[in-house]
Amino acid sequence: MLERRAVLTSGTAFLAAGAASQAMASDRSTHSMAKAMPMKDCIELCTASHVMCLETANHVASTVRSAASAQLIALLNDCAEICQSTANSMIRSSALHPILCRACAEACERCARECERQSGDQQLAVCAAACRRCASSCREMGAMGD
Repeated sequence: MLERRAVLTSGTAFLAAGAASQAMASDRSTHSMAKAMPMKDCIELCTASHVMCLETANHVASTVRSAASAQLIALLNDCAEICQSTANSMIRSSALHPILCRACAEACERCARECERQSGDQQLAVCAAACRRCASSCREMGAMGD
């Protein structure tokens, strides 16, 4: 027969071990959530930039007639593609997503600069702002992979 003290002692030890295990799991969960939130935000910004770049490329194709417009359209399409690929890599939890995030940040910065050079066009200004937000978030996500 077990002594009452042995049962109580083992029960207390069991509760303490359970509480410690729960605290560790909670800490890991909080860390995972902290990492997941910026990633979720980055995915959303990449997706928004993807859509904005495609819409802006269509806008430029239908309104701007210059030699530079073909280059701008190509840049907008390239930026849209890298944004989509980067978002997809984060959704899949790809090990390569930090590399893609850094590339996306660079592409979005270039796209924003070119859009800003075309002063007076509201669509291009909105696109530049979307690309800058995406670039900032992607730089943060890319740095997390280091």
